[in-house]
Amino acid sequence: MLTIQALTYLQCGNVLLENCDLQVFINQRIGLVGQNGSGKSTFFQLIRGVIKQDGGNIHLQEGKTIAFVEQEIANSNQAIIEFVLDGDVELRKLENIIAQGDHTNSWFEAQQRYEVIEGYTARARAAQFLNGLGFAQAMLDHPVNCFSGGWRMRLNLARALMHRADLLLLDEPTNHLDLEAIIWLEKYLSRYPGSLIVISHDREFLNACVNRIAHLSNRQIDVYAGNYDDFECGRTERLMQQTQAWQQQQKKIKHMEDFVRRFHAKASKAKQAQSRIKALERLTRIAPIHVEDGYYELLIEAPERSPNVLLYIKGMSFGYGQGLLLENIHQVLQAGTRVALLGPNGAGKSTLMKLLVGELEPAAGTLEWASNIRIGYFAQHQLENLDGDATPMQHMQKLAPEHADLDLRKFLGRFGLGGDRENRPVISFSGGEKSRLALALLAWQKPHVLLLDEPTNHLDLDMRNALVMALEAYAGAVVLVSHDRSLIRAVADELWLVADGTIQSFDGDLEDYKNWVEARAVDNFVKPKAITQKKPLPNPSSRLNKKTLLSKQSKIEAALSIAQKELAEINRQLADPVTYVTRSRNEIDQLGVLNTALIQKVAELEDNWLELEMSMEE
Repeated sequence: MLTIQALTYLQCGNVLLENCDLQVFINQRIGLVGQNGSGKSTFFQLIRGVIKQDGGNIHLQEGKTIAFVEQEIANSNQAIIEFVLDGDVELRKLENIIAQGDHTNSWFEAQQRYEVIEGYTARARAAQFLNGLGFAQAMLDHPVNCFSGGWRMRLNLARALMHRADLLLLDEPTNHLDLEAIIWLEKYLSRYPGSLIVISHDREFLNACVNRIAHLSNRQIDVYAGNYDDFECGRTERLMQQTQAWQQQQKKIKHMEDFVRRFHAKASKAKQAQSRIKALERLTRIAPIHVEDGYYELLIEAPERSPNVLLYIKGMSFGYGQGLLLENIHQVLQAGTRVALLGPNGAGKSTLMKLLVGELEPAAGTLEWASNIRIGYFAQHQLENLDGDATPMQHMQKLAPEHADLDLRKFLGRFGLGGDRENRPVISFSGGEKSRLALALLAWQKPHVLLLDEPTNHLDLDMRNALVMALEAYAGAVVLVSHDRSLIRAVADELWLVADGTIQSFDGDLEDYKNWVEARAVDNFVKPKAITQKKPLPNPSSRLNKKTLLSKQSKIEAALSIAQKELAEINRQLADPVTYVTRSRNEIDQLGVLNTALIQKVAELEDNWLELEMSMEE
C-alpha cells in the first residue's frame, strides 16, 4: 500500500535520513521507534508530503488515503461531537448532498453511498470514540473551546479515528491520555480496520497494538517482526551476529594484509600476494557496530536519615466550587513507601498531588508533612516555569552557587545534558530535554520524597529505562501518577485507587486494575447513569471467588440476552425498505445510533462474559 525506497532527507545541511526503505502492507500495524531527534516525526511529515525528500521515492497506492492527528489545537464554538464527525470528510459531503433532497441521480447515489459507509451510525461511532477517550455523554454538545489544550488534543485524536482511512499515522498518541483512555485506545487499535504506523515510547502500548517494529537508528530504518519485546530480542541477536561477522572479517583482512606485507616483494610469492590484494579490493566490508549513545547514568539520592512517617492525612476533603472531589480522606505515607495512584480521569489524582505539594489547600481536615522534609516535585506544567533564556548550566549555578562548574557539568551529563546542550538556552529545548533538566534540578536536592506526575511524557525509551533504574535505586518515598505501566510495575509496591471521592489501597496489580476498569464499564452499560449513590469499591481479590464470578456472569448473561433481542429488532427495522419510506430522517438516524450502541454493548458484554469464564476455569 505504501512503498518507501532509498529515502534521504537533509536537515540544516545534515543527513537525518539516508537510503531508508520501508513497505507498509494492508492491515499491518507498525510501531516506529528510535531516540528523540532520530527523525520519527520528520518521517511522518515526509509521508504526508508536508516536506519534500532530498532523495528516493515515497509512493502511496492510488486511491488510498491517510489519516493523522492535527497538532494544532482547535479553537471553535462547534460542539465536540460535530467537530469529531468533521473528521470523515466524505460523510459530510454526502450529508450536504442528501440534505438538498432534490431526488436527482446524484441524490440517490449519495444515499446509497451513505448507507455503504454506515453513515446512519456515524454519530454513534463518534460518541464511542469520545467516550473511550474520557469524554462523558453530557459533554458531547459542549463547544470545543471550553476544553483545555490536553483535552483538545484528545478531540484531534478522536477526529483522526473518525476518518475512515487506509493508513493511520499516530505520533505519541498516549501523551495526553490517562491510563483508562490508553487501555481503550490500545484495544481499539489492536483491531483497527486498516494499516497503522504509530510513534510511541510506551513499551506496553506497543506490545498491545503493533505486529511489526520499524527502528530508526543511525539514519537507517530496520524492520523487525512482532511487538516491542520481540524487537528487543531480535535487535540484540542481530547486533551480536553482526559483531561476530565483523570480528571474523577483521581477522581475515588482517591475515591477508600481513601476507601481502611480508611477501609482496618476494618473487616466489608475488603472484599470491597480488591475488590477495585483488581479493581485498573486491571484499564487501562489514560495517562495525555503532550503537547510538542512549545510556544515561541517572542518580537520585535520598538523605541518609528520614522520619519513619513522612505524611499524615486526616479527614481531608477538597472540591472545586460547591461539590467535593475528595471527601474524608485518611492516609499515611511512611519512609521508603512507593505508591502509584490509579483511578479514572477527573477522579482527583493530579489534584491530590497539588494538595501534597501545597499548590492547593484542603477544604476540611488536615494534611501534615513531618518537619524539615524536602519534597521533589515533578509535573508537566513545571516545564513551562523553566527560564527559557537561561542554559542548563545557569539553572544549576543558581541552584548550587557554591559548587564547581566541573561538578555541575558531570551531573548534567548523567541526564543527557552534557556537551553543547549545557550551554544552549532552554527555549530551544525539546519537551524531552526540558523534562531531563527538570529531573536533574529535582535530583540535585536529594529529596526525602518524590512526587512525580507523568514524569515519562516526552522521554524516549532509553531515558525511561534510565529513570526506572534510578527510581529502583532511590531509597526515599515515591508517590507516582503515570500512564506508563512499565514504570508503575518497576517502581511501585503499593497502589492507591482514587475513585468516587475516596482514596483506598488497591489490593491487586495492574491486571486486576484493568479488570476493574472493564467491570466498571460493564456496570455503566447494565445500570443507568442516573444511579449515583456510593457503593464500596470492588476488591480485586474478591473477584477470584467463584460464587462472586458466577453472580457477575449471571448478571451479564441477563443483560446480554436483552441487548441481543433489542439488536435483532433494530436490524429488522433497518433491513425493511418500508422504514425508509414511512420514517423521518431523524428517526432513521436514531435507529442507526441505537444499532451501533447495541453492537458495541453486545461485544463488550460477550468479552466480559468470556473473561469471567476463563477466571472460573483458572
